[in-house]
Amino acid sequence: MRQVGEIANKRCMDISMRLLLVALLWLVNAPGYSATRVACPVPGVTVFSDQAEDGELACQAVGKTLEFMGSQGFLVNTVFTIDVVDRPLSLHGTEVKGTYDSRSFHIEVPNFSQAQLMAHRHPPFRMSMCHTMWQSFVAHEVAHAVAQANFQVPKPSLEAHEYIAYVVQLATLPEALREQLLEAFDNPAFRHERQISRIFLQLAPEIFAVKAYRHYVAQPDPQAFFQRLLNRRLSSPH
Repeated sequence: MRQVGEIANKRCMDISMRLLLVALLWLVNAPGYSATRVACPVPGVTVFSDQAEDGELACQAVGKTLEFMGSQGFLVNTVFTIDVVDRPLSLHGTEVKGTYDSRSFHIEVPNFSQAQLMAHRHPPFRMSMCHTMWQSFVAHEVAHAVAQANFQVPKPSLEAHEYIAYVVQLATLPEALREQLLEAFDNPAFRHERQISRIFLQLAPEIFAVKAYRHYVAQPDPQAFFQRLLNRRLSSPH
Protein backbone atom coordinates (compact mmCIF):
# COMPACT_ATOMS: atom_id res chain seq x y z
CA MET A 1 0.00 0.00 0.00
CA ARG A 2 2.86 2.29 0.81
CA GLN A 3 4.32 1.73 -2.68
CA VAL A 4 0.93 2.47 -4.26
CA GLY A 5 0.68 5.66 -2.23
CA GLU A 6 4.17 6.77 -3.27
CA ILE A 7 3.33 6.13 -6.92
CA ALA A 8 0.10 8.14 -6.58
CA ASN A 9 1.96 11.00 -4.89
CA LYS A 10 4.60 10.98 -7.63
CA ARG A 11 1.90 11.15 -10.29
CA CYS A 12 0.25 14.08 -8.52
CA MET A 13 3.59 15.86 -8.34
CA ASP A 14 4.24 15.18 -12.03
CA ILE A 15 0.81 16.57 -12.93
CA SER A 16 1.37 19.63 -10.74
CA MET A 17 4.74 20.28 -12.35
CA ARG A 18 3.23 19.95 -15.81
CA LEU A 19 0.44 22.37 -14.95
CA LEU A 20 2.97 24.82 -13.53
CA LEU A 21 5.09 24.53 -16.68
CA VAL A 22 2.04 25.13 -18.88
CA ALA A 23 1.09 28.18 -16.82
CA LEU A 24 4.61 29.60 -17.08
CA LEU A 25 4.73 29.01 -20.82
CA TRP A 26 1.34 30.71 -21.19
CA LEU A 27 2.57 33.73 -19.27
CA VAL A 28 5.74 33.98 -21.33
CA ASN A 29 3.80 33.82 -24.59
CA ALA A 30 0.80 35.84 -23.48
CA PRO A 31 0.19 39.03 -25.51
CA GLY A 32 1.86 42.02 -23.90
CA TYR A 33 3.73 39.90 -21.33
CA SER A 34 7.08 41.53 -22.14
CA ALA A 35 5.53 44.96 -22.52
CA THR A 36 6.06 47.68 -19.95
CA ARG A 37 3.77 50.47 -18.91
CA VAL A 38 4.47 53.74 -20.67
CA ALA A 39 4.43 56.97 -18.71
CA CYS A 40 1.60 58.43 -20.77
CA PRO A 41 0.70 62.00 -19.70
CA VAL A 42 -2.98 61.53 -20.61
CA PRO A 43 -5.29 61.02 -17.59
CA GLY A 44 -7.23 57.77 -17.60
CA VAL A 45 -5.22 56.22 -20.44
CA THR A 46 -2.90 53.26 -19.83
CA VAL A 47 -0.44 52.27 -22.55
CA PHE A 48 1.74 49.15 -22.64
CA SER A 49 4.50 48.65 -25.20
CA ASP A 50 7.66 46.57 -25.54
CA GLN A 51 9.21 49.41 -27.55
CA ALA A 52 9.64 52.74 -25.77
CA GLU A 53 9.42 54.79 -28.98
CA ASP A 54 6.19 53.09 -30.06
CA GLY A 55 4.70 53.75 -26.64
CA GLU A 56 5.61 57.44 -26.81
CA LEU A 57 4.18 57.74 -30.32
CA ALA A 58 0.98 56.04 -29.19
CA CYS A 59 0.64 58.49 -26.31
CA GLN A 60 1.15 61.41 -28.70
CA ALA A 61 -1.58 60.01 -30.94
CA VAL A 62 -3.94 59.66 -27.98
CA GLY A 63 -3.35 63.27 -26.93
CA LYS A 64 -3.93 64.60 -30.45
CA THR A 65 -7.07 62.49 -30.88
CA LEU A 66 -8.61 63.61 -27.60
CA GLU A 67 -7.79 67.23 -28.38
CA PHE A 68 -9.53 67.02 -31.76
CA MET A 69 -12.56 65.13 -30.46
CA GLY A 70 -12.90 67.53 -27.55
CA SER A 71 -12.99 70.43 -30.03
CA GLN A 72 -15.86 68.62 -31.79
CA GLY A 73 -18.05 68.40 -28.71
CA PHE A 74 -17.12 64.92 -27.46
CA LEU A 75 -16.56 64.31 -23.77
CA VAL A 76 -13.02 62.97 -23.68
CA ASN A 77 -12.60 61.74 -20.11
CA THR A 78 -12.91 58.12 -21.25
CA VAL A 79 -10.79 55.54 -19.43
CA PHE A 80 -9.20 52.90 -21.67
CA THR A 81 -6.10 50.75 -22.17
CA ILE A 82 -3.84 50.36 -25.21
CA ASP A 83 -1.56 47.39 -25.81
CA VAL A 84 1.06 47.85 -28.52
CA VAL A 85 1.70 44.23 -29.48
CA ASP A 86 4.48 42.49 -31.38
CA ARG A 87 2.23 40.49 -33.70
CA PRO A 88 -0.15 41.08 -36.60
CA LEU A 89 -3.83 41.42 -35.78
CA SER A 90 -6.87 40.00 -37.52
CA LEU A 91 -10.62 40.37 -37.19
CA HIS A 92 -13.05 37.87 -38.70
CA GLY A 93 -10.16 36.40 -40.70
CA THR A 94 -9.03 39.75 -42.14
CA GLU A 95 -5.75 41.43 -41.20
CA VAL A 96 -6.36 44.76 -39.45
CA LYS A 97 -4.20 47.59 -38.14
CA GLY A 98 -5.98 47.74 -34.79
CA THR A 99 -8.80 46.33 -32.68
CA TYR A 100 -11.07 47.71 -30.00
CA ASP A 101 -12.94 45.62 -27.42
CA SER A 102 -16.02 47.59 -26.37
CA ARG A 103 -16.63 45.29 -23.39
CA SER A 104 -13.39 46.23 -21.68
CA PHE A 105 -12.45 49.53 -23.36
CA HIS A 106 -9.27 47.79 -24.51
CA ILE A 107 -7.34 48.65 -27.68
CA GLU A 108 -4.66 46.60 -29.42
CA VAL A 109 -2.44 47.87 -32.22
CA PRO A 110 0.53 46.10 -33.80
CA ASN A 111 3.83 47.80 -33.07
CA PHE A 112 5.40 49.88 -35.82
CA SER A 113 7.64 47.06 -37.08
CA GLN A 114 4.67 44.72 -37.40
CA ALA A 115 2.61 47.47 -39.04
CA GLN A 116 5.34 47.94 -41.65
CA LEU A 117 5.29 44.23 -42.45
CA MET A 118 1.50 44.31 -42.70
CA ALA A 119 1.71 47.35 -44.98
CA HIS A 120 3.82 45.40 -47.46
CA ARG A 121 0.89 43.00 -47.80
CA HIS A 122 -1.87 45.62 -47.59
CA PRO A 123 -0.65 49.23 -48.09
CA PRO A 124 -2.71 51.58 -45.91
CA PHE A 125 -4.76 53.91 -48.10
CA ARG A 126 -2.46 52.97 -51.03
CA MET A 127 0.47 54.52 -49.16
CA SER A 128 3.54 53.34 -47.27
CA MET A 129 3.56 52.95 -43.49
CA CYS A 130 5.33 55.81 -41.71
CA HIS A 131 5.19 56.70 -38.04
CA THR A 132 2.52 59.33 -38.65
CA MET A 133 0.35 56.91 -40.60
CA TRP A 134 0.79 54.34 -37.83
CA GLN A 135 -0.34 56.92 -35.27
CA SER A 136 -3.50 57.48 -37.31
CA PHE A 137 -4.52 53.86 -36.69
CA VAL A 138 -4.06 54.44 -32.96
CA ALA A 139 -6.30 57.49 -33.37
CA HIS A 140 -8.92 55.37 -35.16
CA GLU A 141 -9.21 52.94 -32.25
CA VAL A 142 -9.15 55.71 -29.63
CA ALA A 143 -12.02 57.36 -31.51
CA HIS A 144 -14.05 54.16 -31.10
CA ALA A 145 -13.51 54.21 -27.33
CA VAL A 146 -14.43 57.89 -27.00
CA ALA A 147 -17.44 57.54 -29.31
CA GLN A 148 -18.74 54.58 -27.35
CA ALA A 149 -18.69 56.63 -24.15
CA ASN A 150 -20.56 59.46 -25.92
CA PHE A 151 -23.27 57.58 -27.82
CA GLN A 152 -26.75 58.32 -26.51
CA VAL A 153 -28.51 55.76 -28.73
CA PRO A 154 -28.65 52.14 -27.59
CA LYS A 155 -26.58 49.78 -29.74
CA PRO A 156 -25.15 52.37 -32.17
CA SER A 157 -24.65 51.09 -35.69
CA LEU A 158 -21.29 49.90 -36.97
CA GLU A 159 -21.39 52.44 -39.78
CA ALA A 160 -21.92 55.33 -37.36
CA HIS A 161 -19.00 54.10 -35.25
CA GLU A 162 -16.75 53.76 -38.27
CA TYR A 163 -17.79 57.10 -39.76
CA ILE A 164 -16.58 58.80 -36.58
CA ALA A 165 -13.41 56.71 -36.31
CA TYR A 166 -12.37 57.22 -39.92
CA VAL A 167 -13.09 60.94 -39.87
CA VAL A 168 -11.00 61.31 -36.72
CA GLN A 169 -8.22 59.19 -38.24
CA LEU A 170 -7.95 61.37 -41.34
CA ALA A 171 -8.59 64.66 -39.56
CA THR A 172 -5.69 64.11 -37.15
CA LEU A 173 -3.17 63.42 -39.93
CA PRO A 174 -0.82 66.28 -40.80
CA GLU A 175 -2.40 68.31 -43.59
CA ALA A 176 0.24 67.48 -46.22
CA LEU A 177 -0.04 63.73 -45.62
CA ARG A 178 -3.84 63.91 -45.57
CA GLU A 179 -3.91 65.74 -48.90
CA GLN A 180 -1.55 63.17 -50.39
CA LEU A 181 -3.86 60.40 -49.16
CA LEU A 182 -6.98 62.07 -50.54
CA GLU A 183 -5.35 62.61 -53.95
CA ALA A 184 -5.07 58.82 -54.31
CA PHE A 185 -8.88 58.54 -54.28
CA ASP A 186 -11.27 60.25 -56.68
CA ASN A 187 -14.36 59.16 -54.74
CA PRO A 188 -16.71 62.04 -53.86
CA ALA A 189 -18.28 62.65 -50.47
CA PHE A 190 -21.38 60.83 -49.34
CA ARG A 191 -24.25 62.93 -50.70
CA HIS A 192 -26.73 61.81 -48.06
CA GLU A 193 -26.51 59.93 -44.82
CA ARG A 194 -28.45 57.06 -46.40
CA GLN A 195 -25.27 56.31 -48.34
CA ILE A 196 -23.35 55.78 -45.10
CA SER A 197 -24.13 52.08 -45.13
CA ARG A 198 -22.70 48.95 -43.56
CA ILE A 199 -22.57 47.21 -46.94
CA PHE A 200 -20.38 49.98 -48.39
CA LEU A 201 -18.18 49.89 -45.30
CA GLN A 202 -17.61 46.15 -45.55
CA LEU A 203 -16.99 46.14 -49.30
CA ALA A 204 -14.57 49.09 -49.47
CA PRO A 205 -13.55 50.38 -46.02
CA GLU A 206 -10.87 52.79 -47.24
CA ILE A 207 -13.19 54.34 -49.83
CA PHE A 208 -15.83 54.57 -47.08
CA ALA A 209 -13.23 56.45 -45.00
CA VAL A 210 -12.43 58.95 -47.77
CA LYS A 211 -16.11 59.55 -48.57
CA ALA A 212 -16.85 59.99 -44.85
CA TYR A 213 -14.09 62.56 -44.40
CA ARG A 214 -15.15 64.52 -47.47
CA HIS A 215 -18.75 64.42 -46.24
CA TYR A 216 -17.65 65.66 -42.82
CA VAL A 217 -15.69 68.66 -44.15
CA ALA A 218 -18.56 69.56 -46.48
CA GLN A 219 -20.99 69.93 -43.57
CA PRO A 220 -22.00 73.51 -42.72
CA ASP A 221 -21.57 72.49 -39.06
CA PRO A 222 -19.44 69.33 -38.76
CA GLN A 223 -19.71 69.31 -34.98
CA ALA A 224 -23.49 69.25 -35.23
CA PHE A 225 -23.35 66.22 -37.52
CA PHE A 226 -21.19 64.36 -35.02
CA GLN A 227 -23.83 65.10 -32.39
CA ARG A 228 -26.47 63.87 -34.84
CA LEU A 229 -24.66 60.53 -35.02
CA LEU A 230 -24.33 60.30 -31.26
CA ASN A 231 -27.95 61.11 -30.48
CA ARG A 232 -30.00 59.71 -33.37
CA ARG A 233 -29.83 56.78 -35.74
CA LEU A 234 -28.73 57.25 -39.33
CA SER A 235 -31.45 57.16 -41.96
CA SER A 236 -31.30 53.56 -43.16
CA PRO A 237 -30.99 52.69 -46.87
CA HIS A 238 -32.56 49.28 -46.15
